[in-house]
Amino acid sequence: MRLRTVFCGSFLLLSGLLAIADGYNILLLVPFPGLSHWLMLKHFIRELTDRQHEITCITGFPYGEPLEHYHEVLIDPPYPIRETFPVESLFAANQTSDFVKLDMYWEMGINTSKYGLESKNVRDFIRRDDLHFDLILAEQFFQESWLMFAHKYNAPIVTISTYGYSDFFDRIMGTQTPWSFVPHMVLSFDDDMSYADRMYNAIVSLTDYAYRYFWYLPEQDTIAQEAFGYLARTKGPLPSVYELEQSISVILVNHHPILSTPRPTIRGLVDIAGAHIRSPKPLPDDLQKFMDEAQHGVIYFSLGAYMQSAQMPIEKRNAILKVFGSLQQRVIWKFEDDSFQATVPPNVMIRKWAPQNDILAHRNTVLFIAHGGQFGTFEAMHHGVPTLFMPFFGDQDRNADRAIKKGFAEKMMFTDITEETFGNNVRAMTKDKSYYDNAKHVSKLFQNRLVDPMQESIFWIEYVAHYKGAPHLKSKSTQLYWFQHLMLDVLIVPLFLIAFICIPKNRFTRQKRRR
Repeated sequence: MRLRTVFCGSFLLLSGLLAIADGYNILLLVPFPGLSHWLMLKHFIRELTDRQHEITCITGFPYGEPLEHYHEVLIDPPYPIRETFPVESLFAANQTSDFVKLDMYWEMGINTSKYGLESKNVRDFIRRDDLHFDLILAEQFFQESWLMFAHKYNAPIVTISTYGYSDFFDRIMGTQTPWSFVPHMVLSFDDDMSYADRMYNAIVSLTDYAYRYFWYLPEQDTIAQEAFGYLARTKGPLPSVYELEQSISVILVNHHPILSTPRPTIRGLVDIAGAHIRSPKPLPDDLQKFMDEAQHGVIYFSLGAYMQSAQMPIEKRNAILKVFGSLQQRVIWKFEDDSFQATVPPNVMIRKWAPQNDILAHRNTVLFIAHGGQFGTFEAMHHGVPTLFMPFFGDQDRNADRAIKKGFAEKMMFTDITEETFGNNVRAMTKDKSYYDNAKHVSKLFQNRLVDPMQESIFWIEYVAHYKGAPHLKSKSTQLYWFQHLMLDVLIVPLFLIAFICIPKNRFTRQKRRR
């Protein structure tokens, strides 16, 4: 325990010394138009500006309040994500195909990358030659063409993966993902896959690998060339997006081993799950009173920032509301339409916006009904709250399946909701104490860390800026082809030589015997 305390103190002291040494000029790239992602990254902005770093952020979201040391370049108008991925269609049919999920990531990455770089404000910013940045800090979410900013400013790169691991993170850092026991990011498999599971995992992983290498990254190259091509006149040929990816110094990954299978790692891949979670703040007076006086506990229902409850079909809404009205527990429902208030039972409170982390931290919260996004899932794990998942797209189904295996969760598809099915699930989870006990156990595992994840994140951001990219972190294995990494060339060449030497000799011996 004493050694651990000394290590933590030394770690934070070194981080502080690096910060004091210099306030760095950091360009933060947040082109993805996902509100939940932005809400996580705002915590990084606050932490970095508090440490006197100058942050310039390119994003579609205004910060919303004055902040010293912060400057923003807005993608205006923002990308019309609700037109591209309409909520109504997601309520009507859940996304179940793994290949459809992959295609969604690729399509979204190409469209949002191109849209952001074609924004007038961003084009004007790219053309400016009076700026200098010590570090490029970018969200790692399928906007690889934006890494060309690192070439423009000759700056090192740190990225933040808001969604967890992808196989190509391993390749960026110099290792190969073992598909024999590490499932692809869209799959819910464990590390003890059956033969059929390993076969399917290999097919999905190989499809992702090939499509990304032969189509997706070349498309991102084209986007980067169109936006930054003028640099070739003064800086020479532009690097490829692949080369820029290989130059990333550190990837901060929103990942925790409790919600995932074991996987090999390498320097430069840092788990930071829960970095966005803060100590709970006091609730608004009416909400505090509502929760404090809940003798049978409180259920919190939210579908996140994108899947808004106000957009759900009215028959589903009515079924859910009838169930809530029949419960002993009180319910807080994040619902984005005030007109809903008139028909709400007395044990239900409707809030257009709710302080989710603070609600989950309250001692009387007994159940969280959620869509299964990474951020809310980690908040539920941190605070030890049983969770009923309603997954819709992306990683949500995977998160739900893995939480179920930990014993603190169940899931049901939104399309299957009726008053009976929904009521049965809610009542079962509030009556069975094992969900609560397992959630509290997971909470202990989630919080038991050597270093606070936000402090570790800030340490590595400052470390890379201070040591000009910290090239000593990168393995030379990034220069190996996949068959060299797997030692296939070392195995095949000797076998070929043996065959070359032995086969002619055998033929000569057989011919001699015939004579």
